Amino acid sequence: MNNVVNLSHKKIQMQKKKEQEQLNKPDALTVKLWRFSMEVDDLITKGAIDDSLPPDEIAAILAHRLGTLISCSDKSVELSEFCCHIIERMNSRRETGEPA
Repeated sequence: MNNVVNLSHKKIQMQKKKEQEQLNKPDALTVKLWRFSMEVDDLITKGAIDDSLPPDEIAAILAHRLGTLISCSDKSVELSEFCCHIIERMNSRRETGEPA
């Protein structure tokens, strides 16, 4: 009887572990967005380091493109405010050393 209880307990633990793994696993959209983010980082690095483009100019181009992208959103005002908040947090990180 003890073996049956132990097997049942083990089965429950394995099911919980599998469910937890599914919760921790990123969905397809998250993976695609992460890859896209890495590609943008690569372009910025290439432009600033390899091609010696001024970071201020790259930032201005990105701001222009971001504005165009935001204008396509159904919630452009909220998205614009959210992006401004992120930019402020990222910029303040330099001053405080705390993670954004």
